Order: sequence, then C-alpha cells, then structure tokens
Amino acid sequence: MSESDTTHLKPSSAEQNAGSAPYTPFLLRLYDFWVLGVSNHFAWQCSTTKVQLPLFKATIGTRHLDVGVGTGYYPAKTVETETPCKEITLVDLNPNTLNQAAARINEAQKSIKVNTVVANIYEPLPLPAGEKFDSISTFYLLHCLAGPPESKTKVFDVLKTYVADDGVFVGTTILGEERPMNFFASRLMKIYNEKGIFDNWQDSKAVFEEGLRRNFDEVDIQIIGRSMVWTARRPKKEA
Repeated sequence: MSESDTTHLKPSSAEQNAGSAPYTPFLLRLYDFWVLGVSNHFAWQCSTTKVQLPLFKATIGTRHLDVGVGTGYYPAKTVETETPCKEITLVDLNPNTLNQAAARINEAQKSIKVNTVVANIYEPLPLPAGEKFDSISTFYLLHCLAGPPESKTKVFDVLKTYVADDGVFVGTTILGEERPMNFFASRLMKIYNEKGIFDNWQDSKAVFEEGLRRNFDEVDIQIIGRSMVWTARRPKKEA
C-alpha cells in the first residue's frame, strides 16, 4: 500500500498485549461474522448495523483516528460511500489487524490516505507533536484492556489530547457484571475473561463516565444491551 505509513512501538508488557494477540489472520476472517454479526446481535444486543455503524458514519471527520481497529469494518463501510474523510490513522497493538484494516479501507476508497501505527494506547502515541484529529473512535477496545476500569480511563486522558477543539470522540465497550446477561452473553464473558481476551468483569458506566467527563465538557452516554455507547466533544484544556 503505497499510501500507508507504519510506525512501530514496542508494547510495554505481554499482559497489555493479551487482548489483541488472538487476532491472527485466520481468526480475523471470522471476526465480522462472529463478533459483528452473531455476538453483537445475540449476546451484547448492540446492533452493528443499527447502532454502531450509524454512529461511526455520523461522526467521522476529514482526519480520523481509529484505535483498536478490528478488521476495519467500520471505516471501510463508512468511506465506500460519500464521506468527508480524507485521511485515516489506524492504531493497534496487533500488526495483523492493522494490515487487514488498512487494506480493507484502501479497497473501499482508494483516494483516502491510510496511516498505520503499532502503539500502546496507555502511552502518548508516536505521532507528530500537536497532531489533532476531527474525529476519534475506539469501538470495542476498553473491554479487551487488562486491569481495573479506573486504569482504563487513562485511554481518555491520552486521546483527549488528539481531539481538535471542534472534534468528536466516540466509542463503544461491553460492560461487566452490572449489566443483565442472557445465557449466551454469560458464557462468552466467562470464556473470554478466562482466556484474557476480555478483562471487563468490573467495567462500569460510572467509572468510564467519570473518565470521559474529566476530559470533555460535553458527554453523551447510552447503554444499549450490554454495551456503553458514548459521544464526547469539547476536550478540556490542560490546567
């Protein structure tokens, strides 16, 4: 991909890498069917096509940053039709996901510049000083991160600095035990947490909302099924 640039940053620990490590090229071929289709509909009950994709489409700006990229489904589906987006920067710990997502976006819309960055989201990103984006997304990232929910709000602290003054930060995540679970969701949560793919038993709306409001003046949160869906604007200035 001649238009793609890649920057590599070594992950700080194997634990932080656990949530992204399972996404091999083989498993990524099943991701859309299993995660975005079966799991979102039957377990997490937060529709890909009725909730998450419309949110992505409605908020993408000219310069977009997507963190925790999966297969690139959301940006690729968004840019295959008319879009204001001209450049997308993809950030993930797993080069497999970055390569697939970048290829998928370029196939959907060849005119868009795609940059890929291997990085640890708990640390400042290896981007040019003062870099700002019109829109930032983190779809289904937080529940894959290791550690208590309080530590995960560091993601909001980091990403706030890259949101333009008139930009927007959107995301979704699967919450922990505070949300009711059907049998299918219960089984998946147990299996994924035991394997380290998820670490979200304690993840709560209250903790994540505090983290978002600490960083943004305007925050809207919805709970849909087992998922928290947010839109945040007006990043707060550093004291």
